[in-house]
Amino acid sequence: MINSIKKGLPICSIFIADDDNDDLLFFKDALGKIDDSIKLETVSDGVSLLSLLSHLKPDLLFLDLDMPGKNGLECLLEIRSNPNLINLPIVVFSSTTRPANIETAYEMGADLFFIKPPNYNDLISSIRAILQLKWEIPSQVKDQYYVNGRYVAFM
Repeated sequence: MINSIKKGLPICSIFIADDDNDDLLFFKDALGKIDDSIKLETVSDGVSLLSLLSHLKPDLLFLDLDMPGKNGLECLLEIRSNPNLINLPIVVFSSTTRPANIETAYEMGADLFFIKPPNYNDLISSIRAILQLKWEIPSQVKDQYYVNGRYVAFM
């Protein structure tokens, strides 16, 4: 079974914040093919995400960078400044491939940077691999992606 932050229990809930409806639908469908028991909450902007996080905490958060209201980096800062959410595992889920953007996201609190894959099958295999990472200690996941003095994206 998939490892989670709850010592041996499977990941039961995921939030994804992304303003692209197609990306949300593809993610939801891909996750359903991997494990349809995982509860998925979707929001399309940073303000809605922060509102949702004020009363619910997922096992894992996928966060797009470019969203209306509050962008992903602004959300990262707010989440990491909240004592109740400081250890929430966060995967930035973005189409950017710019090394500077990747580095900035990690520096601002992302535990993993996941570049949106070019096709649906790659999305399924990538989500499956991400869910199998050892999220009990998110900083250890993050440390795996610090290579030669800089952060790199999940491949």
